[in-house]
Amino acid sequence: MRSLRSAAIALAVLAVAAGCQQASATPEPRPASAATGFPVDVTNCGRTLHFDQPPTRIVSGWSSSTELLPALGAQDSLAGQYNTSTGTVTGEHAEAASRVPVLGENAPGREQLLAARPQLIWTDGEYPFDGKQLPAIADLAKQGIQVMVLSGFCGDDATKAKVTDVAADHDALGRILGKPAEAQRLRADVDRRLAAVAERVGGKPATPVAFLSSFDRQLYTYEGVYSDMARLAGATNVYAGTLPAKSYYGQVSVEDVAKRDPDTIVYLL
Repeated sequence: MRSLRSAAIALAVLAVAAGCQQASATPEPRPASAATGFPVDVTNCGRTLHFDQPPTRIVSGWSSSTELLPALGAQDSLAGQYNTSTGTVTGEHAEAASRVPVLGENAPGREQLLAARPQLIWTDGEYPFDGKQLPAIADLAKQGIQVMVLSGFCGDDATKAKVTDVAADHDALGRILGKPAEAQRLRADVDRRLAAVAERVGGKPATPVAFLSSFDRQLYTYEGVYSDMARLAGATNVYAGTLPAKSYYGQVSVEDVAKRDPDTIVYLL
């Protein structure tokens, strides 16, 4: 198969972008002194997150989210990470990420999460916070624990997620952490890289690509942000628009993949 030279660039953009105690546990107290620019209110997934001070204990629910926090200079605030099976932080922030306690290779249990005493949980979606697996977001807020969801994964329809949703997350985190300049620098870097990809692939025929992964001997494909990555990299997702409504992944067969004849397969580990 022909290689999709720019796909790796777009995937890297997304990676940079963009994861014991009882339920009565309380987060670690904040300092009494006011930080510059605080208090801060941030809107996320239709909810208002309020911070009197930058959070000093943050739990990250995705590897790329974990990587972004040291990039913003907040590595000392990372109190835990989960969903580590989704990937490993590499490069300049690998060492900082390796020191963060792992609360679960997938979603953590209620006790493990609350034991980390988070003030902010930055998660890949709202689905674990169902009141059973993890406390509901509203219940956590009553305890002073804010939950921020990746912008593209608010609600139950992840098919609308775009690579550029990371810009909203950069801005929000910059305000929450009291590091707006660092957030603006990262956002500008993403914009620069996207512009470089657009220039490289502009005017060229789109390359058919399939995003695949396997689990329990079953093959799966992906929509949503993956289709957007393909578009930005000068490609087309051969499964775009073929999955059930609001489904950003679905099971496929080897025969069906062969029938669609993608020029490139991006295998998601």
